Amino acid sequence: TLLDYLREDLVRLMKRREKVGLRAVRDAISAIQNAETSYVTTPATSGLASSDFVAGAVAFGHAERVVQELTDAQMIELARAEVSRRLEEAARYRALGDIDRALMLKAEALSLADHLDAYVG
Repeated sequence: TLLDYLREDLVRLMKRREKVGLRAVRDAISAIQNAETSYVTTPATSGLASSDFVAGAVAFGHAERVVQELTDAQMIELARAEVSRRLEEAARYRALGDIDRALMLKAEALSLADHLDAYVG
């Protein structure tokens, strides 16, 4: 999958100390993992009415982590959205006069786009 490919590439980027590509690939991995993971919260059931308090104790609920694997097409769509987001931010920073930050974001976007183009799923 694209996620596996990006994780493997992450190791290569760390070994080569490519900071620009590393940031972009890490963000793409995070975006995919966040999209795959959701949390279902369930209120605690203690048998007490909601207005009952026992010695100041409060019963909290818990969250269950639910992972729904995405298809390669969905992962690629998320990663391309990261590229677009970086390019939009670069344009905004350039308009504000922060050329260095704009160039860094554009370089990250191009690096991630190259990784996506090199992926053959």
